[in-house]
Amino acid sequence: MNELLKLPFEIQIVLVAGYLGYKLTTAARKVEHKTEDCLLQVLVFGTLGRALSFVVTKLLVKLGYSAPTAVVDTDYRSVLIIGAIAIAGSILFALAWRRFLDRAVKRLMSALNVYHDDHETSALRSLTSANARWSFIQIHLTSGKILESLFHRAEASGIPTKPLIINEDGIALYVTAVHRAEGEREEFDTIASSGENIVTYVPRSEIKQIDIGWKK
Repeated sequence: MNELLKLPFEIQIVLVAGYLGYKLTTAARKVEHKTEDCLLQVLVFGTLGRALSFVVTKLLVKLGYSAPTAVVDTDYRSVLIIGAIAIAGSILFALAWRRFLDRAVKRLMSALNVYHDDHETSALRSLTSANARWSFIQIHLTSGKILESLFHRAEASGIPTKPLIINEDGIALYVTAVHRAEGEREEFDTIASSGENIVTYVPRSEIKQIDIGWKK
């Protein structure tokens, strides 16, 4: 860490801006990259952010404003202004990639017959990243029971979280009905008699199958 702090401010700005951009593109995806891949992505986002800061400051100078166009190690004002713009630029590029460009590149590659998968780490990740609204979910347990959650019912009861939480260790949902192994269906209320919302956690080891209802 001390070695990084001894680097010139110009390099520190690129690394900090790039790291924030990299984290935004991988947030909630649980993607693990090799060290060289991570460093290259940090440098790409950091360089894009730094290039934007150069363009912005040059434009400000042409418009008659006082703005530094280069980082001067002895001038903390230049470090602060250029660093802030570079970080903002890196974040904007990362958000654009996450929201639009990543999906566009995948569609282009598929159209060109380069590949037809979406390069997510799992089929479940592909489901959760799809641009569709989920209406209900049914969790088939190894015991034979099926837990069902109708999201509109859960949301109408004033739940404090999203109606469904999916992580590597399992799923948390607000159960609105249970289908017994014998075929019987029993309705459930997501609010206890005392007024608290009831959320059910299902470990991954107990899940046999998942059915999802969704639409655009």
